[in-house]
Amino acid sequence: MAIGVAVALLTATFWLLLRGWLRHDADVLLASHARSAAALVAVDAGRLVLEETPGDEAIEPNMWLFDPGASPVVRPPVDRSLDTAAAALASSGPATRVIGQVELRSLPVQDGSRHVGTVVVALSLAPYVHSERLAVGAAIVLDVVILIGAAVLVRRVVGSALRPVAEMTARARDWGAHDPDQRFGLGPPHDEITGLAATLDGLLTRLAASLRHEALVTSQIAHELKTPLARMRTGAEASARYDTLAESLRAALEGVLTEVDQLTGVIETLLKAPGGTATMEGADLTEVAARLRRTATAEHPRVRMSLHGAARPALCEPALAERILAPVVDNALRHARSAVTLRIDQAEPAAARTDATRVTITDDGTGFTPDEVDAVFEPGYRGAASTGDGAGLGLPLARRLARLAGGDILVLPGPGGRVVVTLPVLPDT
Repeated sequence: MAIGVAVALLTATFWLLLRGWLRHDADVLLASHARSAAALVAVDAGRLVLEETPGDEAIEPNMWLFDPGASPVVRPPVDRSLDTAAAALASSGPATRVIGQVELRSLPVQDGSRHVGTVVVALSLAPYVHSERLAVGAAIVLDVVILIGAAVLVRRVVGSALRPVAEMTARARDWGAHDPDQRFGLGPPHDEITGLAATLDGLLTRLAASLRHEALVTSQIAHELKTPLARMRTGAEASARYDTLAESLRAALEGVLTEVDQLTGVIETLLKAPGGTATMEGADLTEVAARLRRTATAEHPRVRMSLHGAARPALCEPALAERILAPVVDNALRHARSAVTLRIDQAEPAAARTDATRVTITDDGTGFTPDEVDAVFEPGYRGAASTGDGAGLGLPLARRLARLAGGDILVLPGPGGRVVVTLPVLPDT
C-alpha cells in the first residue's frame, strides 16, 4: 500500500512537471514566432505589407495581420472560430488565448513610435499533448511493472525472513508438547532471530521446570497413596474370606476391592506417565470404549449407553486411554437421564494440529453452561447440576493425562452434556 501511494505521488509529480515544461516550451516558441512575424511587417505607401524573407515560410501560414482598426490585412485559411479569436486578440492588445489544441498570441507592430498594426500567430499544441500522453502512459506502465516487481520482491524477502521464525515457532511448540528439554542454543541475542530464540528458550525452560515440578508432585502423591491402598486391599481381601460374614458385608468388601483396584490402576498410570512411556503404544479406542460400556451397564443399569464409529488406533497406551476416557464417561453417566452416546471418528484438520482420533461423549442431561466450559477442569470444581459425592477431580485428571499424551479434552456448552476427547493417531509403520 505504501509503495503504491509513493509511486502514485511520484507519477503525479512527474506529470505536473512535464506539463509545465511542455507549456513553457510552447510559450517560448510562440513568442519567437510572434516576434518573427512582427519583423516581417513593413509599411509601403501607408499600407501594411509582408516582406519576403527566406526561412520564415513556417510562420506565414499561421499568421494574421491586422491594421490599427483591427481589420484583417492577412489571414490564413483556418477555421472561422480561429479567425474570430484572432480578431478579438487584435483589438485587445498583447495577449494569448487557447482554442481547442491551438494557442494564439497577439503582438503590436510598431513603426518607430507609431502603432501601425497587430500580428497574431497560432501554434498547434497537438504535438505537445501527444508527447505528454505518451510520457504519462509510459510512466503508468512503468509504475505497474514497479509495483508487480516490488510485490514479488517483498513477498520473497518477507517469506524468506519469516520462514525461520515459523520453523522455530513450530519446533518450540513441538518441544513444549513432547520434549521441553530441547533448546535452540543460538547464544546471546544480537538480532531479531537470535532474540526470538532466546525468548523461546526461556519459555521452554520455565515450561520444563513447571512440568518437572508437576510430575514430581504427582509421583510423590501417587507413591504415598500406593502403600495405603495395598494395605486396604489386603485387609479387605482377607476379611472377605471369612465364611461367617453376612452376604451384604461380603458384597461390600468385594466392592471395596473393586474400587481399590481402580484406584491402583490410576496410580500406576500416574507413576508411569511422567517417565515418557505413555505414548509408546497404540490403543484401539473402540475396544477401550467397549470395556467402559460393559462396566457402565453393570453399574448404571438405568442408563442406556451406545457406541458408534471407528478410527485408527491412538498413539497412547491402552491403560492410559482408559484412564483418560473413564472419568469423562463416568461423568456423563452420572448426569444422564437415560442415554449416553460414544462416537469415535477422525478429527478434522481444523480441529487438531495433527492427525487425531476423536471420541465424542454425549448425554441427555442438563449439559454445561458457557461459564463451566473452563471451570470444570479446575480441581475440586463441581457444577450446579452435579450429584453424588464426587470430588471434582475426574475431568482435570483426564485432561492432564490427555495433554500428556499429546491430545486434549474440550467441553462444549449447550443442552445435553457434550465432551470431545482427541488423541494423536498412531503413525503408520
